Amino acid sequence: MPAPPVADNKPEAIPTAAWARLRDMVAARTPADGRTDALYPGLRCYRFSRPVRYEKTQRLTPGVVVVLQGRKTAHLGDRRSLDYGATQCLVLGAEVACLGTVVGASAEHPYLAIHLDLPPDMLVKSFVALAESGTLAEPARVTENFTAAVGPEVVEAFARLLLAADDPVDRRTLAPLAVEEIVLRLLRSEAAAAIRSAGAVTKAGARIQTAIAFMRRHLGRPLSVAEIASHVHMSPSHFAHSFREVAGVTPMRCIRDLRLEEARMLMLGAGLRPGDAAAKAGFESAAHFHRAFRRRFEATPAEYVRRVQAG
Repeated sequence: MPAPPVADNKPEAIPTAAWARLRDMVAARTPADGRTDALYPGLRCYRFSRPVRYEKTQRLTPGVVVVLQGRKTAHLGDRRSLDYGATQCLVLGAEVACLGTVVGASAEHPYLAIHLDLPPDMLVKSFVALAESGTLAEPARVTENFTAAVGPEVVEAFARLLLAADDPVDRRTLAPLAVEEIVLRLLRSEAAAAIRSAGAVTKAGARIQTAIAFMRRHLGRPLSVAEIASHVHMSPSHFAHSFREVAGVTPMRCIRDLRLEEARMLMLGAGLRPGDAAAKAGFESAAHFHRAFRRRFEATPAEYVRRVQAG
């Protein structure tokens, strides 16, 4: 096994008070090295006090990773390597396998980052709104993964999201507004070219939005691509292609992630046991639920609940 990279102990400058505030908020919410999930779906923070090479491959949905301190290299499914550090973000435009390496971290200046999955329904809703308003330009080229500087508006929205995630009422009411602002601002920046093409959205976006709403209403029972496609008056093959082109994931992957999030909240919010939560969320197999949950949240359902309750 190759030796881990050498730490760069010089912290990168945080240019504004907003950046420093968000960095300190992430530091306060990561008491130990590794991943710390917020209670808001798809939001998580990372801390590493030394260089770390991920030996496992994570399969990530569309999302954005903002680095607040340190540096990281991401080896993506297309075999490209992207290096990014403080004041930069990694935009993942579609489901992709990612092998990560933290290359800039120390005990004094740990690597700190925040990651937000871009919810397919909100992503499509925002795309449709921008396309209909004529403010979503068709990019010359769609690059599904890239790094870029992060604007102050996105930083401030992330800070509001973190605060809202701490409170049950704010989590239901204010947090989605912050996520929608982050999505809209990304789509009005060069990140739009990395996420989806405007042409795909204007053609199928409204139907995909309707399909995701249908999925949410019927998570508790078996769903097929053919049934969902019929609901939005599309052929199964055209629907599956359009769904991935617009939302960044396959329809079945979207259903699985929605069910995982539903089961997670049933365990944390309603106190259901893992098996009961899995069944209520629509998983037909407890074994399948455990495997999928462990891949997504890096812990078994029982371990995850204990970790969140303890933290």
